[in-house]
Amino acid sequence: MARTVYFDTTIFIQMGARRSKHAKNIRLLVKELKAEKARIYTSILTVQELSVATHRKGAVSRDVYGDIGKMARIYGLTKEVALTAAKREAELKDLAGFDEDKRKKKNESEEEKLERICENRRRKWDCFHIATAQILNCGTVYSTDGDLKKRPKQLDLKHIKIVDPEPGPGNYEIDFDAAEQQRKNNEL
Repeated sequence: MARTVYFDTTIFIQMGARRSKHAKNIRLLVKELKAEKARIYTSILTVQELSVATHRKGAVSRDVYGDIGKMARIYGLTKEVALTAAKREAELKDLAGFDEDKRKKKNESEEEKLERICENRRRKWDCFHIATAQILNCGTVYSTDGDLKKRPKQLDLKHIKIVDPEPGPGNYEIDFDAAEQQRKNNEL
């Protein structure tokens, strides 16, 4: 059975960024994953996050779903994903001793309020990405998001690692000799 991996939104952002320090490594990683015949997944949330830019005033429309679909299988939001994401978010809130009422200041500035809302949103999106990867049995999640990379340790997730998008055996195990032999056997 083919290994499954997950790409979060940051991977696709870095691929399209003009001055990305990760773009070359991502291209090499994708090439290696394809050679390994690994299944690359992402969430429909990635499509939503990336589509926002194409709907801005003056932006050129793109088929973001089609673009992402050329590289990764897009997994939708299901009951299992939603419930798993809720569980992960509850765990993170419990870890932080989160108390919404205590966090909200009476005289909270607009900037503080916006930052709190953004922090909540980022945590929620992280939980959905992790939940999707878990449901799909993806042992490796590729991301450039520092906060997301901390989540497995925070949540004591033993069967998932979130790593930088770098090719080679440092992020996943691949036996290139065995893969080459398999390719030769398939040709016979």
